[in-house]
Amino acid sequence: MNRFASISFYLLQIIFVGTIFGYGTVRYQARFAETALPTPLNEPVQMRPRYDRPDLLSDAQLVATLEKLKPRLRGRNPKINFVDHALRFWGVEAQFTDEQCLSGVEMRDLLLDHRVFQDSWGTDANPFLIPDFRGDSKLLEMRTKDGAASASHTDHSLASLAEVGTPLDFPVMTPKGEIELRAALEYSLREFSLNQDEYEWSTIIFLHYLPEIQNWKATSGQRITWDHLADRLMRQRLADGVCFGNHRLFALVSMLNADDNHQILSAEKRTDVMSYLKDVTNRLVKTQSAEGFWDSKWPGDERDGPPSEDKGSPLGDVADRILATGHALEWWAFAPKELLPPDETLSKAVQWTYSEIQALSDSQVKRFYTFLTHAGRALSLWRGKMPHEVWKERTEQLAKLNLTDADSDQPDNKQFEVSVMGEVR
Repeated sequence: MNRFASISFYLLQIIFVGTIFGYGTVRYQARFAETALPTPLNEPVQMRPRYDRPDLLSDAQLVATLEKLKPRLRGRNPKINFVDHALRFWGVEAQFTDEQCLSGVEMRDLLLDHRVFQDSWGTDANPFLIPDFRGDSKLLEMRTKDGAASASHTDHSLASLAEVGTPLDFPVMTPKGEIELRAALEYSLREFSLNQDEYEWSTIIFLHYLPEIQNWKATSGQRITWDHLADRLMRQRLADGVCFGNHRLFALVSMLNADDNHQILSAEKRTDVMSYLKDVTNRLVKTQSAEGFWDSKWPGDERDGPPSEDKGSPLGDVADRILATGHALEWWAFAPKELLPPDETLSKAVQWTYSEIQALSDSQVKRFYTFLTHAGRALSLWRGKMPHEVWKERTEQLAKLNLTDADSDQPDNKQFEVSVMGEVR
């Protein structure tokens, strides 16, 4: 009997331990499933322009704008924030005969190939790509806010790569060897928090690679949903945020576009976003200058008072106006019709932007280039095409006429003006 009791005791112990172990295993697997990174699309979804408005900007004016804003970035130490902005503007398909210009592929290589980066920046520069190969994980950080050899906004470089269609299996050459671009997305997902300083470009990344994912859990434990992200984008004061708050507006419009195809927002939250952006449009209509531009004070008075006096950039009034106006035109180009201002508001803003860009000196274009990429991209979007598509058509027309980029630079070349560009209005 004692022996039987002893055997029973040990069996019960084994069953108890096994139960605890099994329960622990199940809990661990459930916990792991909760915190596992969501499965992204390999090919990022793309947003196409909604409108083609030749009444706002002529073909000739658009070509003249793009000519002025070509990516003349070749040479030593090209600023990385200029490169990622230029890539987002022109796209990876862009090609130029101008030897000062980087092609779209060259711009992408500067961002994703450490060997190309070193050729431009030298071996003493801090690398832009920072791989982490610890354990089984492969993560890739892109250096940010750390000098001219780094990006200027959190997650902007990866967002730019997503916007130009870079797949996650694209090979990236780091200082420690080759990995896929998905390592950068995994880094962004692991580091993301709803409370980080800049979250707009992180949201853009997720919209491009994760539009079919309804929710996921951040490594911080936060449950992330598109409704939560929308609330985060709308909760700050309009006047606050990078680039006078415009990046948040672009992210919200991008969210509406994704919702059209993937139903990522609840019906109530979509209504909230539409109402929020309608209020923004009404403010912009009221605060537009007689000439057609906006500046850092575009929101007007808010619930806690007017915009502060120190929101302007250190580059001065002209840069501030290009920044505010170009960004507004850019997010409107992707907005549903219900969110657009009157045609008079749009026309004044487009024509002011075109004229102001044409009046800039070469040194101003160089200094304001990151702002100008948004403005130039916006003008192209309002003609229903991406900049590289316009440029390809222009290049093909030049070739038919046996003309070159050098010919297009001549202001008295009437053959170019009439045959390729049309009459400038």
